[in-house]
Amino acid sequence: MLRLQIVATFALAVLSAGCFAPSPVRQPQDLGGEHVSFTTSDGVLLRGHLYGSGSTGVILAHMYNADQSDWTDFAQVLAAHGYQALTFDFRGFTESEGQSGTEFAGNDLLAAYQFMRPRVSRIFIAGASLGSEAAILVAARNIVAGLILISAPTAFGGLEVTDSIRHVRAPILFVTSAEDPLVAGQPQILYGLAQAPKSLVVYPGRAHGTAILFGPHGAELRALMLRFLAEHQPAPQALSVR
Repeated sequence: MLRLQIVATFALAVLSAGCFAPSPVRQPQDLGGEHVSFTTSDGVLLRGHLYGSGSTGVILAHMYNADQSDWTDFAQVLAAHGYQALTFDFRGFTESEGQSGTEFAGNDLLAAYQFMRPRVSRIFIAGASLGSEAAILVAARNIVAGLILISAPTAFGGLEVTDSIRHVRAPILFVTSAEDPLVAGQPQILYGLAQAPKSLVVYPGRAHGTAILFGPHGAELRALMLRFLAEHQPAPQALSVR
C-alpha cells in the first residue's frame, strides 16, 4: 500500500510539473563526438553520439522529459578521463525515430548496450530518472560493471523496477536530492531493496535527475561519478586477461 501511495504521489507531481506532456520537439544540434545509430529489437532506429576511445564504456541514459544533450558535457568529461561514453535519445526524442513510448525505455537502452558491447571490455550505465529505471532493467539481465542511478523512481512511464533491482549484481551508486518532489523517497526504497554492493548520496535541495549536474552540487556529483567509475575498474594486472 505504501509503495502504491508513493507511485501515485510521483504521478501527480509529474503531471503538475508538466512532465507528462508529449515529448519535446527539439531541433537536433551538433553535440560533437561520433554520430552513431543502432536499431532496437522491434525495429526502431535510435541515434546517439560516441565520445572517447577507452576500453571501458559508459552509457548515459537521459530522463523524461529531456534528451541526450543533458549528458553531453559529462560525456566529454568521461572521454577526457579515458572512457568511451555513449549518449543517445530514447525513441521519439529529438534525434531518434519512432513514437515516444516510455514503457520501451528498457528495450532502447538494451539496444545501446548491445551496440557498445563489442567496442569495450566492460560497460557502466548511468541513468537519470526514466533512464535509471531502464538501467536497472538492463542490468538485472546483463553483465555490467556498475550502475549510477540518479533520482530513480520505483515505477514510472509504464515501468516498475522494485523486483528487478533485487537481481542487479553490479555495484550501484544511488544519487538523489533531499526534497525532490518527483521521487519523494523512492530512491531510498530501491536502495533498501538492492542486494548488490551499494551506496547512497543525498544532496540538499529539490533538483531532479540531470538537473543536479547543472546546479550548485554539479561539481560534487561529477567528481562522485568519476570516483565510482575509477573504484570499480579491474586491477591493472587483470586488464590483459579476457
